[in-house]
Amino acid sequence: MKIKNLFFLAFLLVGLAVNAQVRASVSSKTYDLETVKFTVDGFVFTLNADGSIADFNAPDLNGKLEYYDDQVFDKVKYGKLKSIGNVKIDYWEDSTFTKEKAGKLKRLGNISVDYWEDSAFTEEKAGKVKKIGNLAIDYWPNDIIDNSKMGKLKTIGSIVIDYGAKDVIDQSKYKKLVKFGPVSLDYYTDSFIDENRNGQLKSINGNSEKISVSVL
Repeated sequence: MKIKNLFFLAFLLVGLAVNAQVRASVSSKTYDLETVKFTVDGFVFTLNADGSIADFNAPDLNGKLEYYDDQVFDKVKYGKLKSIGNVKIDYWEDSTFTKEKAGKLKRLGNISVDYWEDSAFTEEKAGKVKKIGNLAIDYWPNDIIDNSKMGKLKTIGSIVIDYGAKDVIDQSKYKKLVKFGPVSLDYYTDSFIDENRNGQLKSINGNSEKISVSVL
């Protein structure tokens, strides 16, 4: 019994470690955030910078693939994956109240997925992922002075994301990722002696096994 408990504890600790891993990728041309990978209940989700789900996978996701095949009753689901093995997949229906969500992933196994609705206060978020399981996701609102961040990822759970703002004197960080949780990115600001380097990524600090940023 003790050995079984030990194995269960080891499995639980591994699961917690995997769930804690978050991997962000940045464009080597624009230095803007491109994708973020994170794990929710054993599934690895890839979230695009525009708030859409690029893909999902799991190490033990095996089995026969079934598809929605009724053109009349399935409509927005038609041709999409219905299940992989024992994991069922569902999508949002099209209605007056779900027009921003129609056809998008609604449920993956026991994981529910929700999206921001369109309103006067959420216009820049409309249709973007709002929640995956218990993980909340938010985006930068409009700013009268500088709206360059508008609609960009702002938070994923407790991870705060920030970008370079407008600066009359220094444009080296403008619209570029400067903060992803504990990870900070700095850029060259020399526009006189070595102007070719101005705006290029200078350093990344704060990467760890838990949260990291890479340039692709």
